[in-house]
Amino acid sequence: MNTNGFLRKHWFHVTVHFLCDAVFFIAAFVVAFGLRFGDEAPPAIGLTWPFVLIGGFLLSSSNYIAGLYSTHSFNLGLFRRAAVLFGCVCFSVGLLLAATYLNNARPTGRGIVLIGASTCYMALFLHHWLLLSQLRGARERVAYVVSSTFDEAETRLFRSFGGHHLEFAGVVVHDGYRPKSEVRVLGKTKELAQIVEYEGVDRILCTTANLKDEGLAKLFCKLRYSGVNVLPLISLCEEVDQFVPLELVTSEWLLNASGEPQMLYIKKLKRLFDIVISALLLALFSPILLIGMLAVKLSSPGPIFYRQVRSGRFGKSITMFKLRTMRVDAEKNGAVWCGGSNDPRVTAPGRLMRKYRIDEIPQLINVFSGTMSFVGPRPERPEMIDDLAKKVPFYQERQMVQPGLTGWAQVNYPYGASVEDAARKLEYDLYYMKHMSLYLDLFILLDTVRIVLCGGVADDPSRRTSRNAAVMEWEQLRHEDEAEATKEMAMAASR
Repeated sequence: MNTNGFLRKHWFHVTVHFLCDAVFFIAAFVVAFGLRFGDEAPPAIGLTWPFVLIGGFLLSSSNYIAGLYSTHSFNLGLFRRAAVLFGCVCFSVGLLLAATYLNNARPTGRGIVLIGASTCYMALFLHHWLLLSQLRGARERVAYVVSSTFDEAETRLFRSFGGHHLEFAGVVVHDGYRPKSEVRVLGKTKELAQIVEYEGVDRILCTTANLKDEGLAKLFCKLRYSGVNVLPLISLCEEVDQFVPLELVTSEWLLNASGEPQMLYIKKLKRLFDIVISALLLALFSPILLIGMLAVKLSSPGPIFYRQVRSGRFGKSITMFKLRTMRVDAEKNGAVWCGGSNDPRVTAPGRLMRKYRIDEIPQLINVFSGTMSFVGPRPERPEMIDDLAKKVPFYQERQMVQPGLTGWAQVNYPYGASVEDAARKLEYDLYYMKHMSLYLDLFILLDTVRIVLCGGVADDPSRRTSRNAAVMEWEQLRHEDEAEATKEMAMAASR
C-alpha cells in the first residue's frame, strides 16, 4: 500500500479526521432531531444547536487527547479503540445534556440522545476502523545514496530514528564506493530510476554532501520530475516524526527556518489568544491553585511562590512564577539540574504537583502579562543557557521566540535532567520554531491536557540507547572524514 502522501501530510490528515469526527457528531444529532420532530420542532430546540456544535468539537478534542489520530495509534487495537470511542462519545453527550439542562428548563430528550449517540458511535466506529487499517498499512520504503563511510554512518543514524512506518530498503552506491558494514546494496546510482521502480522505493535519502555533487544533483532533479521524492534525512524527520535531528542542522537550515513563521500571527493573533485564554484559565483553575498554595504552606516552611529569573525572548531576563515544590535550601550550592521524581529536594506535595503540572499554574500570570506565551520553548535560567550553549550546538536559537508555558518538546519528550535531554528537546523546539502557527498551538494545548492526565511523557530507554550509539558513531566518522579532507587539501597544496 503506497501511503507516501499519508505520512508526508501528517497535520493535514490529523485535521481531516478531527473535522470528520466533529461533523459525524453534529450530523447524528441533526438526524435524531429530524426523526423525533420532523418539521414540528419546538422553539426551545433552537437553543440546543450551539451546544451540539460545541459537543462535536469536544468529541474530536477527546479523540485527539486519547491519541486516536496519532501515527503510533496502530498499537491501539480495534477493541480498545472502540472502548475509547465509546467513552469519548459518552463524555461529549453527557456535557451536551448538562449544558442544555442548565440553559433551559427542557433538556434534550432520551429518544434524541439515544438516536444521536448511537448514530454518532456507529459512524465513528466505521471511520476509525478505516483509519486503523490505513495506519497499519502505512509504510514507506526508503533507500539511501552513499558515497563514503560518512554517508554510510548516516544510514545507521536514520535507522535509529525510523519506526514502524519507515522501512530501510538498502543503499545505492555512488562513485565505486563499497560499504564497510553488512548492508543490502540495491545497485549503483546510474541504475537509480530502475531501482526505485523494481524495489518499490517511496523515498530516496541523501546527505548534504551528495546534494552538492553536480552529477548526483542532475540525477536527483530528474527523479523529482518523475515523481520520486528525493530529500535529506533532516527533511524526512520533519515530515514523518515532527522533530529536527540536531546532528544534521546547519546554519543554512536555520536561516530558511527563520522565514517560515507568519509574523502577523506571532505579533497579533498569538498575543490576543494568550490574553483571552490565560484570563479564562486563571479563573477556572483558581480553586486548584488555592489547594496547591495550602499544600505548600503546610508541607514545608518558606514562601508559597517560587520566583526565578529566566531568559525570555532574545535573552531578556524575566521573572517566572511557580508554586514552590522544593525545600527552601534546595539551591544553597548554586543552580543544579532537577533529578526528576526521585530528587530528594522535592517535597511530597511538590512531587504530585510536578507530575500533574499544578506548580506551573501561576505562570498563567506570566502569559497574561506578556513575558511568556502559552506555547513555545520552555524558558531556562541564564546560567544554564550559558552552560548548555557551550555543549549543545544552536542551543541559543530557542531564545529567538517567546518562551512558553508548554511546548512541542514538553509533549513529546519526558522530563529531562541532563545535557543529552536538553539536546533532544531542542530538536522538538527547532521543529516548532519553523512550523509555529495557531493551528499547531491548539494541538499542542490538547496534547498538554493528555500529558497532564497521564502524569508525564512515557520514556523509551531502548530507543534512546540506540540513538546515542548511532550518534556517537556518526560523529566519530564525521571527524575522521573532516580530518581526511584536511589532509588531502594539505597534500594538494604542497604539490
